[in-house]
Amino acid sequence: MSGSGARVAVVGATGALGGEVLAALDEAHFEVGELVPIASDRSLGSDVELRGQGIPVETELARLRGADLAFLCAPPAVSLEAVAIALRAEVPAIDLSGALTGRREVPLAGADASAWGVDQPLLALPPGPALAWLRVLAPIDRACPLRRVVATALLSASALGRGAIAALGDETVALLGQGDPPEPRVLDHPVAFDCLPWVDELAGDGASRAESELAAALTRVLDREIAIAVTLVRVPTFCGDAAVLALETDAPAEPPRLLDLLRKAEGIELAPAPTTRAAAGSGLVHVGRLRSDPTRPGGVLLWLAADSLRIAAAHAVRLAEARLGAAGSPRR
Repeated sequence: MSGSGARVAVVGATGALGGEVLAALDEAHFEVGELVPIASDRSLGSDVELRGQGIPVETELARLRGADLAFLCAPPAVSLEAVAIALRAEVPAIDLSGALTGRREVPLAGADASAWGVDQPLLALPPGPALAWLRVLAPIDRACPLRRVVATALLSASALGRGAIAALGDETVALLGQGDPPEPRVLDHPVAFDCLPWVDELAGDGASRAESELAAALTRVLDREIAIAVTLVRVPTFCGDAAVLALETDAPAEPPRLLDLLRKAEGIELAPAPTTRAAAGSGLVHVGRLRSDPTRPGGVLLWLAADSLRIAAAHAVRLAEARLGAAGSPRR
């Protein structure tokens, strides 16, 4: 790292999402003059690494002051505390935690990495797998306006951080050894060798807040009223998410045409039947099994697999590059 570059803070630097942001920063083109990794007291005394250099973890959110930009990767409650400090200190911040997703006054990032205006102190990323889905939905919607999207998503433990990944590992080992699984620490229910038909608390109508927020974020980024229904399922995998999307367009869209659109779209790889394991660690959205929906005239079905954390982290770093410039010089 060079002292002449930007001072960059990462809140939640020792978590799964923060680790992906650090990995993306490691590959970024702009100079990071100083990294300020911030985490909870549990990480006191530990280091993170950036470009071959070990950097001690800080535990005070006040260390945000003086940064040229901050990535907020901690749980929503902590990230909201960081937002308040960043605003008072005039530090531009990108929220990856989902804490600001529903705030209409905060811009919500789409695919355009240059859309973060220099007069906007905050930017939010869409929640969960939305960025991966948007790589598929946006080019289709531009060419064949979408009327309806029904999505069933299979989410891994990584979305809840390293604690959930470790909990799934402990449960799996215990059950394979014919023992009792440990009490859930992060997940609210054991998930090893099981599928949970909910993510987040269910409301009286059977929908969860996470499902409603994801549908609202997709509608907002696409900037058009589209009927969207989402079901989120927690599955016993460590990383990599998948989804089945059922799409209807205003005019019938033939699968060959949609395949041609997606073949030309940025950040997509077509495959006959991509798996979540193949998508883990990849910055691409892997799309396959695109076919006609036999129940809806003109409808199509497709399957996608993606590493949502990696895609979100890489997109956030691209937004930071556009905001600060490749040399890391602040543009406030």
